[in-house]
Amino acid sequence: MFLSKTNLYLLLLLCSSSFMVSLPQNNPYLTSTTLFLQNYHKMVQNFKVFMYPPNTNQFNFGSELESLFYSSLLNSSYLTQHPQEAHLFFFPFSSEISTRSLARLISRIRNDFPYWNRSLGADHFYLSCAGVSNINDRNIVELKKNAVQISCFPTRRHRFVPHKDLTLPPISNLHAPAISGCGDFCFVDYGNDMGKAMRLGCVPVVVVTDGDVNDMPFMDVLRWKEMAVFVKGGVKNNTDTWKKRQDNMKRLCVEGSKHLQWNRPPQPLDAFNTIMYQLWLRRHTVRYESSIQSN
Repeated sequence: MFLSKTNLYLLLLLCSSSFMVSLPQNNPYLTSTTLFLQNYHKMVQNFKVFMYPPNTNQFNFGSELESLFYSSLLNSSYLTQHPQEAHLFFFPFSSEISTRSLARLISRIRNDFPYWNRSLGADHFYLSCAGVSNINDRNIVELKKNAVQISCFPTRRHRFVPHKDLTLPPISNLHAPAISGCGDFCFVDYGNDMGKAMRLGCVPVVVVTDGDVNDMPFMDVLRWKEMAVFVKGGVKNNTDTWKKRQDNMKRLCVEGSKHLQWNRPPQPLDAFNTIMYQLWLRRHTVRYESSIQSN
């Protein structure tokens, strides 16, 4: 079967981590730097998001990171007041909302606007660090199955769908010891801020307690296995086998670290804009056919 260049590129983005180590070693991206920058520029120039009105006058997000993303989006050029030109639809809701109240809110969106029913939510995204609990309700099922969830790294077990959902990198805490020891290699717990170590040219040795590494920030943009060493079951494994690659890994860490940096206001290629770039990649997601006619 013949694939167009666009379809081939999107297919490669969804390939397994084994593919990531076979690419050329001269950049931190899953594709060439030139192609990444070209696509990023197109995103900045063209990407449009329509945001539904918040559900309450006391609307709030529960964490500083959620609030930072929300305020960055509100003040960005990505938002549009014209839903007919939107690529994706942002569905905001308060962190304090119950699952049943959320189901009623989705039902209201379904009835008041024509956009959810067109794709059963597949061209929608929402923000929730905690994720959404399971409930046997059509609206919640469609939200969890189809819409893109943006959550905080690391995610809660069973509340993250790889290749669909996204994670926000942590905000750097300058007062907390995010890294320790090693010089060229810095041990960090899974979930800690790795951006500080990477900016200093120190390759993170990430301690993974269990499961697969599938919720790292920007998994479909950055080649994490060329910028970090992932150790399962403790730190007893040494890094001797990585010594011959350390110079290149350190260079890629410095280059890739700019995508993990949060800025107020956002800057090109920083954490906020890279999240938006990942959403841009998902604008051509497969849309589910709906048996319900749009209003």
